[in-house]
This record gives sequence, structure tokens and C-alpha cells, in this order.
Amino acid sequence: MRNRYFPVVFERFSDPTASLFQGMQSLAEQMGMPLFDSASGLSAKVDFYRHDSKLFVEAELPGVKPEEVELHVCADKLTFSAEKSFEKKEGGEDKNYFRSERSYGKVERMIAFPVEVDPESAKASFKNGVLTVEMAEKSQEKGYKKVAISAEA
Repeated sequence: MRNRYFPVVFERFSDPTASLFQGMQSLAEQMGMPLFDSASGLSAKVDFYRHDSKLFVEAELPGVKPEEVELHVCADKLTFSAEKSFEKKEGGEDKNYFRSERSYGKVERMIAFPVEVDPESAKASFKNGVLTVEMAEKSQEKGYKKVAISAEA
């Protein structure tokens, strides 16, 4: 008899817990800060800052070639992905690894912006395994207009 009710009790707790975790994960992804690194173990550590009226994103992508990076800039976010493949050495020798700590696989990141940027202004460079993206903020003046109010007598 007792076993019959055991799953029912925990079923009530599992749904809110799963829902809470999914909500936290969704919020973190919207803010561009995933709760976990990618399953492959490859991650991209990011610095995101403003200087003058420009936003900068610097991402560490060690061992990745510039042509292996895909970058998209929208008005409200930046996304990039890259894949670091396992390199086979010429000579065809099979290696029996005792330890392999280097990460391989695909990494994807999304960085949400606190302000809108002009996607056409985006410039990207890649040096020493660091991707640097520079974007100009959209002018705040274009978003509104002061309207004079006329009074009727």
C-alpha cells in the first residue's frame, strides 16, 4: 500500500522543481549567461563592456581558426558559434592516450545587449585566439520626438 502512494507524493514536488529549473535556465540564456557550459566541454569565456558609445565583446576561443567562427549581430543581441575539431596528425599512427584534457566540439554563445546597437556598424577581428567584436550604439534620439501641445481657448 505504501509504495503505491510514494510516487504520487514526489510527483507533486518534481513538477514545480523542474519548472523552476527550466525558468532559471531560460532566464540565464536570455541574459546571455548559460547555467552550464556546452556538453562538449568547450566553452568561450567572454568580456562584455562599453567604451565611449560603443559596445565590445571579447571571447576566448583557443585552438579555433577564424574561418571556423560564425558570428551574427542583431540590434539586441550577438550570437557566435565555433567548432574545434580533433586534429589527426599525419602518418596515420594511432595514439593510445593516457589522458586527454583538451576540449573539442562545438561552442555557442548568445550575448543580450542592454541597449540597441547598429548591426551595420559591427566589426570583428580575431587575434591570438580572441574574437573581438565592436558595435556602435543606436542613437537614442531617433527613438522619440518631443511633441508640442497646443491649447484651445
